[in-house]
Amino acid sequence: MSKSSSPNVEVQAPVWVHRRWCTIVAFGLLALGLISNIIFLFHHCPFDLTEDESHYWQWSQHLAWGYYTKGPGIAFIIHLAVLVGRWFGVAHATMPEIRTPAVIFSSISGLASLLLARRIFRDDRAGLMVIVLSAAMPVFAVGSLLITIDSPTYCCWALATLCTWLAVEPSEEQWGPAKATWGRARVGWLYAAGVLVGLGNLCKPILIALPPSIAIAAWCSPYLRKKLSTWHSAGAVLVAVVIQVPTLVWNADHHWVMFRAIGGEGGIHGGTLHILTRLEGAPMRVLSFIGSEAGITAGFMFVFLAMAVAVGWKRARTLPPVAATGWIFLLGIALPIFGFYTLLSLWSKVQANWPAAGFFAAMVLLAGQASEEWNKNGGRPSAYRKWLVAAVVWGFLLILAAENMQRVYPQLARLLPHTPPRRWDPAFRLRNMRARAAAIERVRLALTQGHKHPPLIIATRWDTASSLHFYLPGRPFVFCIQSRVGGKGSQFDLWPGLNQKNPRTGQLRFLGRNAVLTGILGQATVNKVLAPAFARITPVQVIQLYFRGVPTEKIFVRRCYHFRGFPPVR
Repeated sequence: MSKSSSPNVEVQAPVWVHRRWCTIVAFGLLALGLISNIIFLFHHCPFDLTEDESHYWQWSQHLAWGYYTKGPGIAFIIHLAVLVGRWFGVAHATMPEIRTPAVIFSSISGLASLLLARRIFRDDRAGLMVIVLSAAMPVFAVGSLLITIDSPTYCCWALATLCTWLAVEPSEEQWGPAKATWGRARVGWLYAAGVLVGLGNLCKPILIALPPSIAIAAWCSPYLRKKLSTWHSAGAVLVAVVIQVPTLVWNADHHWVMFRAIGGEGGIHGGTLHILTRLEGAPMRVLSFIGSEAGITAGFMFVFLAMAVAVGWKRARTLPPVAATGWIFLLGIALPIFGFYTLLSLWSKVQANWPAAGFFAAMVLLAGQASEEWNKNGGRPSAYRKWLVAAVVWGFLLILAAENMQRVYPQLARLLPHTPPRRWDPAFRLRNMRARAAAIERVRLALTQGHKHPPLIIATRWDTASSLHFYLPGRPFVFCIQSRVGGKGSQFDLWPGLNQKNPRTGQLRFLGRNAVLTGILGQATVNKVLAPAFARITPVQVIQLYFRGVPTEKIFVRRCYHFRGFPPVR
C-alpha cells in the first residue's frame, strides 16, 4: 500500500455515531446466541461428538504439555469443562458438557468483534452490523457448537487483535499534524495481547502469525510504526514465547514430534523436491481452496468480504495516515493469513477451516463498509443493501437447514436415491458415531461369550478409535494400529500400545486376548501384520449403518483370536 498522504496533513477526527439502540440490540443478540446454543446442546442437539472432538477428549484424560499434532490448550479446556460438570453432578463426560466451552468462546469472540468494529469505525451501527453478519456465516455457526482447536484459537486471536488496537488507536488529539502527539502504545494492552497470543498458540500454532501480521500493518502505516516502535512490543512477543516453553521442552523430549507432524500436514516433510513435484496440480488445489472458503461463508458473504477488502485497500491508499490506520490495521491482520494458505495450496491440500482466524478482521472490515453503504441514499434501499440482506437470509437458511436436516432424511433419500447422504448432508460427519459404536458393541458382546476377559477393540484409524472410545458402553480404551499398517502416526503412538508388557512379569499384558478389529485393510497387510499377531483371524464382516432408516455408510469388522504380540517394526 502506498503512503501518498503526508503525515503532517491535519484531518478532523471522525465524530462518533452514537446509536444506543444498536449497541443494546447487539448485546441482546450475543446473549440470545449464547442461551439458544446452550439450550440446543443440552436439549435437542442431533449431532454426535465428532472424531476430532473425541480425540481431544482423550487428550484431556492424559494431560501433558504437548501432543502429537498440537499443544495442550484444548486438552486443558476440555478437562476443566469435565471438572465443572462433575461439580454440577455430571458423573461422566457428556457431549453437551464437553462442547459448552465452544459456546462461551464464540460469545467472547462476538463481543470482541462488536467492540473492535465500534472503536475502529467510531460507529455503533458497525458493532451491530458485525454481529448480524457473523451470525449468518456457517463457519461461525459450526465454530460456536464444536469444541475443536479452532474455537479457543479464534477467541484468543480476536481478543489479541482487540487488545492490540486498544494499545494503538488514535486519541482525539492525535488527529492533528504534529508527529509528537502520536505518542506510544498503551503498553498494558500490548502485554495483554502477548499473553493471549501465547495462550492461543497452545491450542493451534496459527497465533504465531499475528505478530508478523501486525508488523506488516505497521510497515504500511507511519502512525502504527510510531506507536509500536518500542521495546514493549518486543516484550509482548517475548511473553508469548515464554508461555510456549513447557511445550517446547515436551517436544524436545519427544523428538520434536509436533513440529514434524505439522510440517507433514503442510506438505513440507519431503523438502523442496517434494514441493516442486506437487506443483503440477496447483491450479486445481488453489481453486478448491477458494471454493471451500466460499462454501463455509455461504457464497454471497464471500463476495461481500472480497468487496470490503477492495474498498479497504482503496481507503488505506488514499486516506491520510491517521484516518487510514483502522483500514490498514484490519487488512494487515486479515490478508496475510489468506495469502499464506493460498500459497500453501499450491503444493498441499488446505482444509477450509485452517485460515478461519483471518475472518475475524475481515468481518470487522465488512461491517465498517456495510454500515457505511447501508446509510447512503438518504436511507433509501440500495442494491447493495438488498443483496446484503439476501446474503444474510441465505446464510441463516443454510444454517437452519444443516441443523435440522435429520428431520427430512427419509424424504431427501427418496428424492435423491442414487446420491449418498454424504453428498447432500453438510452435517454428515456429525452423525453415525453412536450407531458405529453400537454395531461394534454387538460384535464385542458376541465375542465375549465363553471367555474370561472381554475382547480388545482395535481400529485402523486414530479418529475411529477415539470416537469408539467415547461412545462404547463403559468406554474401554480402543487401540489404534494406523502407523503399524502403513498409515501416518498419531497420538496413539505416544501412548502404551498392544505390545505393552507387565512390569512385574515382563510378559505381554494382553497375551491370549481376543480382539474386535474395525477398519479397511488389504489382504497383504492382514497377512504381514495381523496374521503373526493372532492365532486366527476371521474374514471381514461388512456392517451397514443407518440414520433415520437411511443407509449411510459401511464398517468393516474382523474377529481376531488369541493375541500373540505384534512383530517388531522394520
